[in-house]
Amino acid sequence: MLDIASSLANLQEKIQLLLKRAALMEKENMQLKASLNKEQNLVKQLTDQVQQGKSELAAAMVKTASMQPADKEALIKKVDQYIKEIDTAIKNLNP
Repeated sequence: MLDIASSLANLQEKIQLLLKRAALMEKENMQLKASLNKEQNLVKQLTDQVQQGKSELAAAMVKTASMQPADKEALIKKVDQYIKEIDTAIKNLNP
């Protein structure tokens, strides 16, 4: 009889431990989902910025045909800077 009571007590302890672990895993899961959602929103924003940059670049390329060489060089430097900023942001998303 004592063995049965001891076994039941041991089983109950294990069940309580499993319940605690399940609760912790559920909490971690919720945190990971929130983090994923945040990262997905950031990726969408960066994608939108890239698309906007591409549009601006296309418009700038149309204008460059009639630009002075110094103005053209300044525009190219500005576009290169935008590209570097976007690349840095993308690298920060994927450590």
